[in-house]
Amino acid sequence: KLGKDSAGAGTSVLAGVSLPDGTEDCFLAGEAFALGAYRFGWEELKHWTSGDEFGKRDKLNTVPELKETGLTGTGEQKKAFKEGFEFGRYIDYARTLGNLPANYLGVDEMIAYIRKTFENLPVEVKVLRDKELKDISAGGILSVNSGSEKEAGVVILKYCTSSNKHLKALVGKGVMFDTGGHHLKDMSSMFGMKYDMCGAATVLELVEYLAVQKKEANIVAVLPLVENSIGPKASRPGDVVNTVSGLSVEVLNTDAEGRLILCDAIGIAAKEGARTIIDLATLTYSAREALGDKVAGIFANTDDEFGRFNKAATASGESVWRLPLGKPYCEWVRNTKFADLINYGPGKGAGASFAASFLEAFVPEGVKWLHIDYVGPSVTNDETDELTEGATGAMAGSLYRYLEESDK
Repeated sequence: KLGKDSAGAGTSVLAGVSLPDGTEDCFLAGEAFALGAYRFGWEELKHWTSGDEFGKRDKLNTVPELKETGLTGTGEQKKAFKEGFEFGRYIDYARTLGNLPANYLGVDEMIAYIRKTFENLPVEVKVLRDKELKDISAGGILSVNSGSEKEAGVVILKYCTSSNKHLKALVGKGVMFDTGGHHLKDMSSMFGMKYDMCGAATVLELVEYLAVQKKEANIVAVLPLVENSIGPKASRPGDVVNTVSGLSVEVLNTDAEGRLILCDAIGIAAKEGARTIIDLATLTYSAREALGDKVAGIFANTDDEFGRFNKAATASGESVWRLPLGKPYCEWVRNTKFADLINYGPGKGAGASFAASFLEAFVPEGVKWLHIDYVGPSVTNDETDELTEGATGAMAGSLYRYLEESDK
């Protein structure tokens, strides 16, 4: 039976563990053990440094190492368990990024972390800041970040190992902190907004895992990084912005910011040549209200792609539920006289479907698209038997298995 680590963060001890029969179950067991052994608190936070030392994870005492004292099983079972444990450690890295306070991890620090993470890996890293974003008309990203003293950023990671596989894009929402802008959040809604970048954290750590393990994949990851702040230059309700895709948007709600950065990121992914785009975002509380804290909302523009992801989620022990797109929402997002689209539609409910239909407008014809809206599963506010409180790393396992299966 797998239990919590009793030796403290940084050490994960196994004693008399009988492994499951199947190797896939052994992988899942190893992954679960790594997730259960994770801890994050002040003792770990004070080791997180800035400047040139930023991102040296050997100084973090949050991600466990496996110390085997008793595993019962075949060689293949033990191998699968250890592989699952290693995958779980990368999910734990993503959780650490999510758990860091916003004054420790802003856009600049996140970019520094990414550069250091991939400096010795076969991953092409490209960083766009304000000048480059203006050049490509990324008005959604720039609008959201306009109240911040720091520049916005988009990180593009390319990991390609085969010319025989078509390019898939992973887009991760990276709002490093979300005040709501001029639509300022109240105190209860503001708390926890450091987690609004969990999508970006999960995507970058998944790419790192694929590269370190030398997995076969053709992946481009697009990570839009912003801080949605209030300030003299902050975007106002009624502003109209132009986007990478050429569509204009009337900003009716500055707190509906995630979709504004994702629409530009989807446009960038399409220009990179992606034939499938999957975006992961802590996007709407509407999805959480509909599905609760354990189930992620998912939208898809093809039944086949949804079926593949749903199968991967089931194999990962995660739950997704398909929510609707379609004509009523498509018409609703175009209800403006001043632009092509509006970013918010008050008063009619269906907030998750509205946001997804807004994003769908930026997906080129013929490109497969999945949108995962996972505010609920991304964080646990209380410690459970499985996880300590904080970022959960949800959907990492589902994405990994989806990528594995869709390339076969």
